[in-house]
Amino acid sequence: MQRIKHLFLAGLLLLSGASFAQVSCYNIVGYYPSWVAGGSAYINSPSKVDYSKYTHICYAFAIPGSDGNIGSVDNGAVLTDLVNRAHAANVKVLLSIGGWLSSSPSNTPFETIANNSTYVNNLANACANLITKYNLDGIDLDWEYPTTKTKWNNVATVLGAKFHGMGKLFTAAVSESAENNGNNYDNITMLDLVNIMCYGDDNLATNSIAYWTSRGVAQSKRMLGVPFYSGDNNTAEHIRKSNLAKTTAGGIMIWDIATEYGDINAIYSTLGNVCNGSTPVPQNLASGKQVTVSSTEANTTQNLAAANATDGNYATRWSSGFTDDEWLYVDLGASYDINRVKITWEAAYATAYQVEVSTNTSDWTPVKSVSGNTTLVNDLTGLSGSGRYVRIHGISRATTYGYSIFEVEVYGAAPQAPHGGTAWAIPGKIEAENFDDGGEGVAYHDLTATNTQGQYRTAEGVDIEAATEGGYNVGTIQTGEWLEYTVNVAQAGVYTLQARVAATAAGKTFHIELNGQNISGTITVPNTAGWQTWATVNVTTPALTAGQKVLRVVFDSNEFNFNWINFVQQAASNNLALNKRVWASSIETADFPAASAVDGNATSTRWSSGYTDNEWLAVDLGSAQNVSRVVLKWETAFATSYTIETSNDTINWTVQKTVTAGVGGTEDLTFAAVNARYVRVHGLKRSTPYGFSIWEFEVYGDAAAGRLAMAAPAKSIENTFSVNVSPNPATNVLNVQLKGAAQSSVLKVYSIGGQVVYQAKVNANVNQLQVNVSNWPKGIYIISIGDSRKKVVVE
Repeated sequence: MQRIKHLFLAGLLLLSGASFAQVSCYNIVGYYPSWVAGGSAYINSPSKVDYSKYTHICYAFAIPGSDGNIGSVDNGAVLTDLVNRAHAANVKVLLSIGGWLSSSPSNTPFETIANNSTYVNNLANACANLITKYNLDGIDLDWEYPTTKTKWNNVATVLGAKFHGMGKLFTAAVSESAENNGNNYDNITMLDLVNIMCYGDDNLATNSIAYWTSRGVAQSKRMLGVPFYSGDNNTAEHIRKSNLAKTTAGGIMIWDIATEYGDINAIYSTLGNVCNGSTPVPQNLASGKQVTVSSTEANTTQNLAAANATDGNYATRWSSGFTDDEWLYVDLGASYDINRVKITWEAAYATAYQVEVSTNTSDWTPVKSVSGNTTLVNDLTGLSGSGRYVRIHGISRATTYGYSIFEVEVYGAAPQAPHGGTAWAIPGKIEAENFDDGGEGVAYHDLTATNTQGQYRTAEGVDIEAATEGGYNVGTIQTGEWLEYTVNVAQAGVYTLQARVAATAAGKTFHIELNGQNISGTITVPNTAGWQTWATVNVTTPALTAGQKVLRVVFDSNEFNFNWINFVQQAASNNLALNKRVWASSIETADFPAASAVDGNATSTRWSSGYTDNEWLAVDLGSAQNVSRVVLKWETAFATSYTIETSNDTINWTVQKTVTAGVGGTEDLTFAAVNARYVRVHGLKRSTPYGFSIWEFEVYGDAAAGRLAMAAPAKSIENTFSVNVSPNPATNVLNVQLKGAAQSSVLKVYSIGGQVVYQAKVNANVNQLQVNVSNWPKGIYIISIGDSRKKVVVE
């Protein structure tokens, strides 16, 4: 997002000649920067956002490569947290792609992508995968600014079709006028919201609304931009713009909602009602569920397995044998009332097929018959059918190949209760469901903030098969029936579920669902002897937010003995590098970004370097820590020789550990505790012709040193800086004033996309620098030294 000079737009449609109506409620689109965590100028955490004030939040930014691929999203754990909290408040979250880059406007990745249809499709698929991965509601395209109409149309029309085909939103941040290439946003009919980057005064705001009105953008789609990056955007101006939005637009777009500047309450109190809907984001019941198919194409070069149809990845697919009568069905894990099925076909689609449901995989009931199909995305709504299994049954193919499906999605109402049971929601308690005991002896345990680590079980145990050993008789359990627990999670975090079942159930299977999602996969009961011996199965949950959850134990086999379940919060990881900012000397491809080495996934995501010896990976711990241990989890391409290095400025690195005979696998390295903010693994010699490849790069601190620091904290030299800049906005020379510098440090300037564009070593007691910005692209920059941050606009 760029602040531009004051512009007067002559010859455009005047507001006095336009007809506007004040709407009853307003959209408020807020941009949440991906780099805010830990910065003193920011709110620092999604937990501090007041979600009642927004209809949409855009997480900014993810930057595509020139081939359209997107390696990763910065601070992905923050985005996940933001999505969970926003969705709980019925606020939609989009991922903003692009932003003002150092190469803007004439040499951005979009300019290259637009010239190649393969790259455009790469971008569409990469965005679709991120939508699925983070459960997003859409994509916001922040292209500043397209150089031709053709290039914009080449990209935007494909993205719009892709996201709308997924049932998702497609919005865009656009320039405020015909200047800055505004006319090159040519075909905008596919946009759901137009976020107008109008960051100037009242006159510019008026002319911006007039311009986009003349472009045919409906009032409900026009979001008038208001900046919050500078203190000179005063409350009076905010109120005037809000009043303008009330009569000429559908709401306000705020860049950004995480800074310390401005008076954001002026907008809320002026606009009035926020148009937050009451319908929660629908949940794809098929996500990650087991898939069974009639056949799979015999292709030795590609993975075309059935599981690809529910993995949430629109770049993977299932493909059948080359005949008409082929099918795929999904096991939802429980019986649901199905109202919507969405199929995203590859080029080998079905011209005729049926959607069918079943409770037993033997008897199938059609809920939708489709014939004459010619499209690749079939979103079938208004369905009416109940069952645990949903089948797509091909009747006629469109090609000589088989049927090929990228993704099957299933939506519906909550699972039906066996035997007419109901889900008793008792906040703060965990409760066994489906008792057949006349309403007596309902078992629960409190899960309040003071009791989050205990053992939660039924009072005397539940013997599901028979009323023996003091258990309750709930009748013979059948496949698909379940026990339900209402759990009020008092503290956010990762939990371990321990399910205890009788040895008589050895070899039988069950799974555990949390809020309708299968979090365990299929669990097979261990084969232990004697019915009095109970087997305990541990399942680790995803990271949970605080609040009420519905936990279900779903039985996939008949005649179970089930005793109790524990729900215990895990200790927080002390891996200091987990989900922190990371960078590398090189990457093999965009599929193996540096961020994958600190995402906590040691089995399926990794960083991989270029194919040379001298390569490295570095992590920013966010602040100086007493570091004493590094754990490296190597992929096959490990280093036989490497060093572990630390730094406090990213310029001067000190070797803490030298390894000359690396063996790969997991290498656990310890050294004397050292105070450092940055830690680097520096590969010197490879074990293979490939580069260096790491599943996980973990950093741990010295516990004793940490306690000493807590007992007698020493003031960090980094934290003693304060910084001011003038003039702001700047055109030629920027004066940077520092206070409190008692030790040398490094001053860095970041672009709005997070790239370092300038850095300089600042000696002790220096209180002013002059930086030549005359050749910098105009836009917003962030000046950083120690823990002090300042934004500056270059015009």
